[in-house]
Amino acid sequence: DHEFNKDFVMGATIINLTERPLTQKTILGDDPISNTLWGLNLSYQQESQLITKLIDKLPGIETKAPSKITVNAEFAHFIPGHSSAIGSEGTSYIDDFEGAQTTIRLSEPYWWFMASTPQGQTQQGMFPEAALGTGLSYGFNRAKIGWYVIDPIFYDRTGGTRPDNISKDDLSKNSVRQVLENEVFPNKEIANGQATSISVLNLAYYPDERGPNNYDVEGLPGISQGIDEYGKLRSPSSRWGGIMRKIESTDFEATNIEYLEFWMMDPFTEDPDQMGGDLFFNLGDISEDILRDSRKSFENGLPTSAVQVDVDTTIWGRVPKQQALVNAFDNNTGTRLFQDIGYDGLNDEDERSFFDQSYLQKILNMYGSGSGAYNLAFNDPSGDNYHYFRGTDYDNDNVTFNSVLERYKKYNGVQGNSPATEDVNESYITSATDAPNVEDINFDNTLWEDERYFQYKVSLRPKDMVIGQNFITDIYTTKSIALENGDYTTVKWYQFKIPVNDPTKIVGDIKDFKSIRFIRMFFKNFSRPIITRFATLELVRGEWRRYKYDLLSAGEYIPNDDQWGAKFEISTVNVEENGSKQPIPYVIPPGIEREINYGSTNNTRLNEQAMVLRVQDLVDGDARAAYKTSSFDFRQYKRLKMFVHAEDMYESQPNNYGDMTVFIRLGSDFTQNYYEYEIPLTFTLWGTKNDEEIWPEANRFDIDLENIVSIKQQRNVDLVASLAGVSMTIPYIAYDGKNKISVVGSPSLSDVRSIMIGVRNPKRQSIQSIDDGNPKSAEIWVNELRLSDFVDEQGWAATARFTATLADLGNVAFAGTYSTPGFGSIEKKANERQKETVQAFDFSTNLQFGKFFPETSGIRVPFHFDYSRTAKTPEYNPLDPDV
Repeated sequence: DHEFNKDFVMGATIINLTERPLTQKTILGDDPISNTLWGLNLSYQQESQLITKLIDKLPGIETKAPSKITVNAEFAHFIPGHSSAIGSEGTSYIDDFEGAQTTIRLSEPYWWFMASTPQGQTQQGMFPEAALGTGLSYGFNRAKIGWYVIDPIFYDRTGGTRPDNISKDDLSKNSVRQVLENEVFPNKEIANGQATSISVLNLAYYPDERGPNNYDVEGLPGISQGIDEYGKLRSPSSRWGGIMRKIESTDFEATNIEYLEFWMMDPFTEDPDQMGGDLFFNLGDISEDILRDSRKSFENGLPTSAVQVDVDTTIWGRVPKQQALVNAFDNNTGTRLFQDIGYDGLNDEDERSFFDQSYLQKILNMYGSGSGAYNLAFNDPSGDNYHYFRGTDYDNDNVTFNSVLERYKKYNGVQGNSPATEDVNESYITSATDAPNVEDINFDNTLWEDERYFQYKVSLRPKDMVIGQNFITDIYTTKSIALENGDYTTVKWYQFKIPVNDPTKIVGDIKDFKSIRFIRMFFKNFSRPIITRFATLELVRGEWRRYKYDLLSAGEYIPNDDQWGAKFEISTVNVEENGSKQPIPYVIPPGIEREINYGSTNNTRLNEQAMVLRVQDLVDGDARAAYKTSSFDFRQYKRLKMFVHAEDMYESQPNNYGDMTVFIRLGSDFTQNYYEYEIPLTFTLWGTKNDEEIWPEANRFDIDLENIVSIKQQRNVDLVASLAGVSMTIPYIAYDGKNKISVVGSPSLSDVRSIMIGVRNPKRQSIQSIDDGNPKSAEIWVNELRLSDFVDEQGWAATARFTATLADLGNVAFAGTYSTPGFGSIEKKANERQKETVQAFDFSTNLQFGKFFPETSGIRVPFHFDYSRTAKTPEYNPLDPDV
């Protein structure tokens, strides 16, 4: 401020506020600002003898106070801007698709349990033993299966904890060796301090080895083939082995779970004679009655001594009568040995007695007491014994247990898998779990017995392991993998994406995905053992949802033309997992950089991904789309941009330019009020690796938002003129070069509540058209949906106030303000600033009319008068808010 004298002061102010984002990608509404605000202020006051004299001339008035004039005025100019970190024109992201899909991990082995026999598929070749009333034959075809993560002690290269009888050659096998992150995800950057190895879920299936509670000996016509003299299961391809677990997020529709996805190591590298078989997944309601008897088995309900009290007997063994209140064992010393005995409620001695006639005697009669079959059965009649993967007996055995795979064969046994500390003879803990085994895998204190589920079948056969079939979306070949024994190897990793909405089979009365409480996976039709290794096993949920309603273009259609036959999938592709994808690798779009995790000590780069729209056999004139709801105001931005890639799904069915189009739809809804911008697609040739060719210029959205609004205005003009064919409900079409713009209803960029991105097979318009009218298939990637070119409109505001003190008669004040669109306080972002011209005027007076009477009268007559008027002129039409 500068004081010219005590009555006249002028001042000036300038301030700047700049925000610096951590990343160049900022979401809409969080744009980093660089605003400047400068202004002037003035204050003037002066006593006025003239006003005092004029008042004294009024009849009956004799002033005793001076009069004064006061003037205050301010002016401010707002200059908006944005941080240089988001580009010279400014870029704000609607969606960069990094979060287009999130995952629910399923690969923790401790949440999986031995599976109940699948019901509802009693036909030959599947599970005839699951028919009602089959008794012990319910388990006749259960083969051995193990599920585990190999303990890090086996990969300890210091020699401190690794068992001495485990050789480097054994640890160099693909079925056992350590897997590092960069073997599967070579483009993934790992922060310092994080593990560089993957906790691989191993599923080891031995179709010729007896599984728990399988009492098959002679076989049963139509169900099983029995065992041989060595205790091996005959006809291993007719056997099965599986595991099951609960699912936390049960409403797949609400959470928009789209896929069951996993990366699997090639399971055929160690067995060239392996013919393979099938891996099945079940999603839905699955029976928890592992030993089917309609009785809930729980170890902590069993007696704590050899005296059998409060138990019932079933065909499988003993079950508690009482209800368990706490899911924990009895803590008294010596009781664990009586409770930790498996689902059948029997220890080995009791099993020999209980299954003597139904099992042991049959083997004795068939093969004799010296047979391998009898010895195996006698040592563990139910086949459910547990053994930790370590142990003095294992460490001293250089014939059998010098193999990591052999050490884990009994790791999933349930008898003895929770030993008390006093019962352990080793110097380390040997328990697999502290919790008792219970036929209640979702821990809701009930035994669920019914089954209704969606089934998905994956063929694990060498001939079927190809991209584009069998749910395989990518194959990554890792070369020069250093092994423990000094050699090097090469291995393939397969990415499977199983769409949950496209089951192979539906079993039972299940109609939707609103209650998916369990998942079961099992192997069948294998004749030889197989080890499958999962780097990931996840449920994938999407932020973008599948649009399920009609998107047919106008035109004539054959009555039986089944547009619903098209298959449509929404997924993602990213640089960490798909950087070597075939036939076209995923590359980052030109000009885009991976974000940096500044929270890590080595500033690792984060993953970068795009959303995939995969459509197969899309009929002529039809479209498929993904959508998300929103609440955006686009008026402060000039352009909307997005990268698009298109590739043929089949090399034998190439698409030409314009055979398919991609469109984006913005509006308050999807059918009645929207803008649509449509681009004919240029398809990238298979084998292309250049980023400019993978993300061609011709496929990029670069929408002038003012242009689409002007087309709506022209439509409204034509509507008033009553031009033929113009209607609010019929798409009003204009062209931006070769790109098509459609307007329906009264959409507004001020209130974008829905965004749709879709793929269309344009309708053939005539016989002479070059469009062949055939169904089309393609894979489309979309990435970096963003707004650019901020509307940095400057605004200003001024205010002034004039006050006159009329001696002791009263005072009069006049005030006025004026402000323009674009004005705001220093911290305001683009969509928070003023969007109207505001004019305000105020007049007020306070007078004491009692001064007109003699002072001795004591009369007081106060008078107050106010008048104010405010006028706002909106920048946009209130009835059409983006005009």
